[in-house]
Amino acid sequence: MMHAAAEANRRSVQPHPRTTVVVATRNRREELLAYLGHHEAPVIVVDNASTDGSPGAVEAAFPGVRVVRLRRNRGAVGRTIGARLATTDYVAFADDDSWWAPGSLATAERLLDDHPSLGLLAASIAVGPEETPDPINEVLAASPLGPSQAGVGPRLMGFVACAAIVRREAFLSVGGFDPVVRFPGEEERVAWDLADAGWELAYAPQLLVHHHPSTHREPGETRQRELLRSGVLSALMRRSWDVVARQVSSAWDQGERGRRALVSTVPKIPSALARRRPVSEAVETAIARLGWTTRVSRGSRTAGAGDAGDAGEQHLHERVSVVMITYNRRDEALRSLERLVALPDRPPVIVVDNGSTDGTAEAIRAGYAEEPQVTLIASEQNLGAVGRNLGVEQASTEFVAFCDDDTWWEPGALTAAAEVLSRHPKLGVITGKILVEPGAREDPINAELEHSPVAGPDWLPGPALGSFLAGASIMRTEAFRDVGGFSRRLWLGGEEELMAADLATAGWELCHLPDVVVHHQASTARDPHLRRRHGLRNTLWFIWLRRPVGAALRRTRDVLAAAPRDRTTAAGIAEAVAGAGWVLRERRVLPPHVERRFLDLEYSQRHSSARQYVS
Repeated sequence: MMHAAAEANRRSVQPHPRTTVVVATRNRREELLAYLGHHEAPVIVVDNASTDGSPGAVEAAFPGVRVVRLRRNRGAVGRTIGARLATTDYVAFADDDSWWAPGSLATAERLLDDHPSLGLLAASIAVGPEETPDPINEVLAASPLGPSQAGVGPRLMGFVACAAIVRREAFLSVGGFDPVVRFPGEEERVAWDLADAGWELAYAPQLLVHHHPSTHREPGETRQRELLRSGVLSALMRRSWDVVARQVSSAWDQGERGRRALVSTVPKIPSALARRRPVSEAVETAIARLGWTTRVSRGSRTAGAGDAGDAGEQHLHERVSVVMITYNRRDEALRSLERLVALPDRPPVIVVDNGSTDGTAEAIRAGYAEEPQVTLIASEQNLGAVGRNLGVEQASTEFVAFCDDDTWWEPGALTAAAEVLSRHPKLGVITGKILVEPGAREDPINAELEHSPVAGPDWLPGPALGSFLAGASIMRTEAFRDVGGFSRRLWLGGEEELMAADLATAGWELCHLPDVVVHHQASTARDPHLRRRHGLRNTLWFIWLRRPVGAALRRTRDVLAAAPRDRTTAAGIAEAVAGAGWVLRERRVLPPHVERRFLDLEYSQRHSSARQYVS
């Protein structure tokens, strides 16, 4: 039987000489002998100082397999040693209890050949004789990073080593697996470095790996502790210091398990710091966007996975709240609320009902009475945008994300925004990319945000903005309160411009991040003429409240020239003029550096197709 397996291995290495399978092992002799014959490519077995006779048994049964004997257990570094010895273009990793399904390596080679930007492909995993899909498959398929440029599948920022094939050049260029994070959780730093070097990682569900978990495995509690240790060490090597601090805090909060994990990191800290090289802003944003999902995926293959997920969930609960205002849009509000509550980020959601008469508040009470994630504030009157002020008053988190009753945040977006805000203490507002539903079409305003003419400091993680869109923005709670929230005078409609000017005057920056995505399915229950009237009025009030005399006259002329000559425009102008008394009393001209921003915006405001006062 052994002879037959060896013959099968020798025959199978011929079709795919461009890929080498690297298997790292320690003290799993029986698994090696059972599964090595299944591989369809040359195999290098790196033995991590086994004491059960594994190397000799493999050499006897599989003379075509190269066996590398290490004098001590080097963990995942064994895979790096195997990759260095390989001479093929690609390296597929396997554990001693896993193997690549027939045809998968050939398919992977074709994908990698066709897409030179791909550095790594992650395969689906089938577990045990029953071929049960591993839960990690769903996590990879649901990656919030969007499709890969190669079009292979979802873009990734992590992988499972025993189900990954790498471009050898890419893998070795980032140093492979390192001695700091021996095992498990060794994949994180490699994934980050590949992405930082410009390589793409993607999930290819058509590739398949069989995994028959060995009975010689560490207890689940031990593995969870080691994952916590690996997370801290990986963060030390590549993440910002505030992320490291939160990682340590999260581990500490997990009781005895977390404390033992932190103690075990101490001997490795000097090595981690010696290798410290923080990743780029783009990669950090992508990592943050994965947030809670990444923590779950790292634990999903072991017992106690829920514990890892709970730590991430609690962490976000302490950082981001969502404030949604609504008025007489019961169905839309319930639809958006359902999507917000279902977010893997699990943020607290504060709904402010602006005196609806269609049963909105009653429906939310009935549907979410037992849901601690949802808080309802039922106002007796319609406060417009000021309803958001009530919501922020109730928020106890560092950041607050706004939603209208016809918008909702994409999974991972809040986590990503919170990470970026944490790294930039003077960043007050992030406005995301808007996708219009149904169909997830790009809102025309996205192009203007991405190509904003406003000049900002070099440290900004995205294009600087002069204003923002409340229903698509996440704010620092401190910044919101610093300027007193939204103006009661403006009520609703273009209310953001005044707040943006006051934020900039107070020293806060605003920027656009296209990786932070919000969906907008415009309600049919809206009065476009009323919205246009208020928008025109509020724009004129802002101009007269904050712009210097010359700029105010010029902008007033441009706004009126662009508005239709109809009753709605006339009503908006009349309301603006009626408020001239309080406007003059409260007028406070912008400082020169902030006025410069609004001067930069004037051309786009005059020519924007997304900013016209029409209805």
